[in-house]
Amino acid sequence: MHGKVAIITGGTTGIGAAVVNDLAARGTHLILLCRNAADVFTADYIEDLRERHGNPFIYAEECDLSSLHSIRLFATKFIDNTPPRRLDLVVCCAGIMAPPYTPRMTTKDGIEAHWGLNFLANFQLLNILAPCLRAQPPDRDVRILLATCSSYIAGDLDLNDPQFFRRGYPLKTPWKSYGASKMALMTFCIEFQRRLDAYIRPDKQPNNARIYNIDPGLVRTPGARRWLTMGSLWGLAAYLVMWPFWWLVLKDPEQGAQSFLAAAMSPECGMGEGGKFLRECQNQR
Repeated sequence: MHGKVAIITGGTTGIGAAVVNDLAARGTHLILLCRNAADVFTADYIEDLRERHGNPFIYAEECDLSSLHSIRLFATKFIDNTPPRRLDLVVCCAGIMAPPYTPRMTTKDGIEAHWGLNFLANFQLLNILAPCLRAQPPDRDVRILLATCSSYIAGDLDLNDPQFFRRGYPLKTPWKSYGASKMALMTFCIEFQRRLDAYIRPDKQPNNARIYNIDPGLVRTPGARRWLTMGSLWGLAAYLVMWPFWWLVLKDPEQGAQSFLAAAMSPECGMGEGGKFLRECQNQR
């Protein structure tokens, strides 16, 4: 991965941090999108990664995924180069999963948080970066990875009411909103691949960009812990008591990152059709 350039969202915690750690060790040029690139924690995190792996090509760029304007500022700045900047990999790990009985949350644009962060943020980012993805040399293998979750099965996606205004926000069952956002993201993945394949390059070479849905499985991330504890102290106490059970049932972030790393580096994912669904490092229906 030496010399390859990757943009990563959610790269400071959970699965995203495990992906960043592995790619940094392999010499990847990393661009981490953070809410505040000047934050002391972010600066220390970047410096620690550089020292630990001997990789000076790790940077943080300000891109608040809860603001469509912030996403547009970063993405337009990134593509505003002639010739286009190199880009080999985009990993979208950032997201939100609200625990039950959490009041409706919104982004800075007033959009319901699940719909705004899990779907619209990725939609906005990738659509603006699309010209850069399409303009990479024909011999360059470009991959885009979207984090999904098996809870999309429980999602209640209604395109006439994606933010649950008319139906009312499911306070007791927020996985309906979360699953709906993931279902929309997975559908976007397939359509984005179709549009990449339909693009006719000026050099008449075939499309070299592929996008994948990645299901890491059940992982012990801070987001999962917040969901299991329902964001409460008594829930945290119950979580600690049941820790041996969760340790057996849930993967650690490094294990959860393996499907992302397989999609990012395996020769199989650099050939054939994109738009596939990967779980346990294998293509799934």
